[in-house]
Amino acid sequence: MSRPRTRPSSTRARRRRRAWTAATAVVLVVAGAAVWGVGRYGPRFGVYLLPPSPQQYADVALDLMSGGYRATGPAWDAARQAVRTAAADADDYADLHAALAEAVQVAGGPHSALLTPDEAAASQSAADEAPGPTVTTTGDVTTVVVPELAGGSPQTQQRYADTLADGIAAAAPATCGWVVDLRGNTGGTMYPMLSGVSALLPDGPALFFSDRHDRTTAQVTIQDDGAGLNGRTTTRVRPDPGVSGSVAVLQDERTASSGEVVLTAFRGLDHVATFGAPSAGYTSANTPYRLYDGAELVVTESVYVDRDGVVLDEVPLPAAHPTAGPDAEAAGRAWLAEQGCAAG
Repeated sequence: MSRPRTRPSSTRARRRRRAWTAATAVVLVVAGAAVWGVGRYGPRFGVYLLPPSPQQYADVALDLMSGGYRATGPAWDAARQAVRTAAADADDYADLHAALAEAVQVAGGPHSALLTPDEAAASQSAADEAPGPTVTTTGDVTTVVVPELAGGSPQTQQRYADTLADGIAAAAPATCGWVVDLRGNTGGTMYPMLSGVSALLPDGPALFFSDRHDRTTAQVTIQDDGAGLNGRTTTRVRPDPGVSGSVAVLQDERTASSGEVVLTAFRGLDHVATFGAPSAGYTSANTPYRLYDGAELVVTESVYVDRDGVVLDEVPLPAAHPTAGPDAEAAGRAWLAEQGCAAG
């Protein structure tokens, strides 16, 4: 007796069901992995599946601080335990801010900080309202004032960079020498500052960042259209119009952080001299991390290394020509006169 044949349509239907089941399984596995990945790593980038408990909030903050430049040894172990002790009794995220503020200073050093939600919001608003840079010419000397820029909107940052770059380009044909004034520049966002003055700097590496293991983590580079990391421009400005002339850089004890990035970028160049008081000594790079409640951890993760390979391990940078107070500008202009720019 012959066996009945299976209909071809039934075979195709079973194959389709098996394929659908397999595809569904793959989708579920991928979706599950994605959910796990967001749950595990999302908080590092400010992405949360659910509101964290105060204890989870503390764990996220400690994980972010673990990459700090000084996050090693007994002091860090004690600071981390203090946060966990505070988290055990915390009812709200705000209950942890004081402990986190102390811990981040241990993890990163004096350049690190915790901004409460109100402080973080105020910092952003203040940056958008702060006075911008200026470029003015007297005789054949052009003065470029590079003030602090503590964050701000993308539009504010671009306007800052364009004001400097466009002003330098417009002044270049009639300029013999330049005064770059970094006095009072307490830092903020470095890319608009560097891009703004990039025409006064040579293309290529300007400085490097080095982590606590003495590994170079990035190059700060100057390109024809601005500054960025590892040859990729972050804040674009008009192409370098071809600027020449000696540069007198003015500094003081309030030249800090990103202000010191600009100072370091001019360091070691033959056509540059520095005038004023030693800088603040915050020659280290910070990474800001936004926590769930809007607070911001600012963690120092590396220090500056200049283009000659000198590690600037959070020490003040002396001026080549030490001067006090307002004498820095007069000394800088006198030096430019010695270079042949007497009309300034």
